[in-house]
Amino acid sequence: MRRLLVTILVIAALVGLWFAFRPGRPDPLPETSGPRLLWVFEAPRPGMVVATPCVTPHVIYLAVAHSRGFQRTGAVYAIDPTNGKPRWMFDHDGTMLPTASSPLAVGGRLYVGDGMHGDFACGLHCLDAATGASQWEFPTGDHIEGAPAEEGGTVVFPAGNDGLYTIDATTAALRWNFRADLHIDASPHLSAGRVFFGSGKSRRFDTYQVICLELRSGKPVWRTPVNLPAWGAPVVADGRVYIGLGNGRLTESARAPESPAGALACLDAANGTLVWAFPVAYAVFGQPGIFGDRVLFGSRDGYVYGVSPDGHEAFRVTMGGPVVAGIVGWNETALAVSVPGRIVCVEIGTGRELWRHELGRPGAEPRVFATPVIADGRLYIAAEMATGDTSIITLYCFELPMRRGSES
Repeated sequence: MRRLLVTILVIAALVGLWFAFRPGRPDPLPETSGPRLLWVFEAPRPGMVVATPCVTPHVIYLAVAHSRGFQRTGAVYAIDPTNGKPRWMFDHDGTMLPTASSPLAVGGRLYVGDGMHGDFACGLHCLDAATGASQWEFPTGDHIEGAPAEEGGTVVFPAGNDGLYTIDATTAALRWNFRADLHIDASPHLSAGRVFFGSGKSRRFDTYQVICLELRSGKPVWRTPVNLPAWGAPVVADGRVYIGLGNGRLTESARAPESPAGALACLDAANGTLVWAFPVAYAVFGQPGIFGDRVLFGSRDGYVYGVSPDGHEAFRVTMGGPVVAGIVGWNETALAVSVPGRIVCVEIGTGRELWRHELGRPGAEPRVFATPVIADGRLYIAAEMATGDTSIITLYCFELPMRRGSES
């Protein structure tokens, strides 16, 4: 009996070893766990957040859209990165419009636009980054949903049907305003003295293009027609422009009679020639991530795609829901987050999932539209926590896990 028992144990051990190391089994995950929550900021009033947080070493800036009943207002919160406590709040004495514009901190100033679809008589606000005191406001005739960009003392920002503005970063003096038959909501990308952006759809304009202008003069270098709205923020790398296309809205897919459609477009940065387009079933809203020989982007179809420089699919990762946020890189990996709050970390080259983390709390449904931010080994995610008829505006701060064998 004892010999039989020993034989059974030996066989069981061998079977276990075979299952553990059988051919085709993925390598053990580099991480033993996902990110560790450090703190959560909650805004004092309900609403929504679609703007990417602006993270600096000493303060985090979060722009939000508050709502209570039929009242819609905007605000910017300055948050202490050590504990998530608010330092100051700016809402222009309650008159700031709801905002989707991600703040930009540069030269001791904070720039942020206000207004969303349906808002007019909006403006770009310049605040003292340390105190939140208003420095000036540049008025526009349409909403400012995209994030401002800055280079050489010039601030560039979109303003819907008003087109694209450039102003002096200190005095707010107008330098030029590009207007055409275009509705511009996407955040502009500045590279090599040029401005790259796309156009979307409004009641007044429905011409879809990817555009390149001279930063100094505002003169067009090229304007390339595309067959879908270009809502996504472009990125320029290795002489190419990558930009997401798609119909519908950030918060919902296209409705009948339209059929949902999307793509990632790759254009020649010098002349605007379309190099390739990678079609997907639903819209691509987030800024793609360029990591060596991989282009990663998410879609409302619920996948993150890895594409080679010639436009061929290398992998796709299931995200458990629509992805409208951009992709960020960290420690030779890439992170993505879906609207329902699933955070996934993958290997850039292969798409192999290393870890995942689900946002949420009892009785609350996450909604994530803003692109995550990684800084100093921390991950920041702005999210709404829907609880019945209201939504709590939150900012999560996580400590990221170290990969085995990596340096601190």
